[in-house]
Amino acid sequence: MKTSTTFAASLLLASAAFGQGFQTSEFSYLTPAPGADFTYQPIVTVGDRVPLTGDASKDFAFVGIPDAMGLYKDTVSGQNILFVAHEVGNTVLSEPIPGQTKFKGAFVSRYVLANNGGVVSGAPAHAKLFLENTEVSATPPLEGALNSFTRFCSGSFASRAHGMDRPLFFTNEETFGAPSYETAKGSQTVVIANGNMHTAPDLGRIGRETTIIQPRRDSLTVAISTEDAGSPSYVYMYVGRKQPRSTSPLDRNGLTDGKVYVLCGRNAQHNEGTFTSGQLPVKWVQIPNGGNLTDAQLLTAADAAGAFGFVRVEDAEFDPAKPTRSLFLATTGGSGPNRLGRLYELTMNPTNPVANGTLNVVYNADTIVTPGGTYNGTVGKLVAANGITGSLGSYTGGDVNNGVDFPVSIDNIAISNNFIMVQEDRNSPADAVFAKYARNGGLWSLNRNQQYAAKLQSTFNYAGVEARDGHSAITTRGLWESSGIIRADEIFGPDTFVVNVQAHRTNVTLTPASGDLATSIRSNIPKPTGGTYTRAEAVSLFAEDGQVLLMRPVAD
Repeated sequence: MKTSTTFAASLLLASAAFGQGFQTSEFSYLTPAPGADFTYQPIVTVGDRVPLTGDASKDFAFVGIPDAMGLYKDTVSGQNILFVAHEVGNTVLSEPIPGQTKFKGAFVSRYVLANNGGVVSGAPAHAKLFLENTEVSATPPLEGALNSFTRFCSGSFASRAHGMDRPLFFTNEETFGAPSYETAKGSQTVVIANGNMHTAPDLGRIGRETTIIQPRRDSLTVAISTEDAGSPSYVYMYVGRKQPRSTSPLDRNGLTDGKVYVLCGRNAQHNEGTFTSGQLPVKWVQIPNGGNLTDAQLLTAADAAGAFGFVRVEDAEFDPAKPTRSLFLATTGGSGPNRLGRLYELTMNPTNPVANGTLNVVYNADTIVTPGGTYNGTVGKLVAANGITGSLGSYTGGDVNNGVDFPVSIDNIAISNNFIMVQEDRNSPADAVFAKYARNGGLWSLNRNQQYAAKLQSTFNYAGVEARDGHSAITTRGLWESSGIIRADEIFGPDTFVVNVQAHRTNVTLTPASGDLATSIRSNIPKPTGGTYTRAEAVSLFAEDGQVLLMRPVAD
């Protein structure tokens, strides 16, 4: 009865707050590191319900696993719109609209935010589903659907500032050789346009981390895609031409019938075992018929074209100060010659996107955190179907006791004029770094005005979760991820960012013991009818815990 009373009171408070934006009653899942330059304002936590956009008599619930986000101010309504993609598997069921048919697989949410960062309302970002330009469903994939999307990972927002004719949100299936919406062909990018979802297979089928659109003022559309599918993985460019007379949002914005290119060393087929510091001349090589190849065929064709071999290339961001000239690329590494990740800057030609450029190492975490090692990679082909002539090799002999703490295993980045924000993921080499410095994977800043000076800005509030949910300590370092970080200064002020936390589940000991599911997940999610969900119920409705937060600079 006490829970029902608390829930009713919270509903009244939430209703009163909607004019300024609902803000979660849960504590921040991010804890500022000592001396941090940023504070964290939690906006919405998994299980929170807000009014359904367009029908305030219904609710919309925040579901895990939040990843890619996009933020913009609608020029017509004046509303602040936040897209959030959910990185759940293609068989996972969730219930974003309480009482209605469950969604199946990955989908995208759309929130209306108040100027204080709170949530006014929320809804699915897409209704109809189009395979490219052909409508195949009036709804997103629902429970019982034969086909559904998997693991929408990083992505980006593009609008008129990027040369698009309307707001577009891009996200991607992040899988290779595993079930996806079109398993036989491979994973692909999807585009949210006018409240519908379109697949964009012409960009090429790869297990993407992200797809970003280069801001341009001409007839070309340039999209960069990073392949997070182990090693070797590659960086691709799609170049299309806008078709303004078409009625299709894909055609009009140059997202069909373009050409696919891959990033290559200019003088030899290099990889992360042969290029480890300094500057490398690079070029873009077209892959014939690239938009029609399967994921396996595209990987083989990229290697045959001389592609530069990365070890799990992850996120990418254009420099907001010079977006047609500079692109930052991040790798998470984890094996071979790249154990702890790297950050690169790729220079580009502002008028001709496929012209030659240079790849520059901003930092190589192996040589900073575990210095003194050596590389033994060799140039050449890396895919067996092409006849292997090269090797990624390895980095050996580095000593963590002679290095310093620094951002490792880069997953996501966001760039402002002053900072590059870096989010860490986990792998075995990174876990050793976390153990060495008695920390978890965190969120770092690189100060662009101080030669990329690095500073740990936050880690995770495990203690708060353990106390709230009554279970044993979460001891796995790097288990949680901060993810999906995006720059938000145009709406919330200079050097603000929106970030989310993927509070991945782990087996725990419940205290006191009960017959409920022995896993970590928020245990106080209120039911619409009163009471709270059990852990088993919460997992069946929301997949896993998580949170979206607004990151603001500390006041001077």
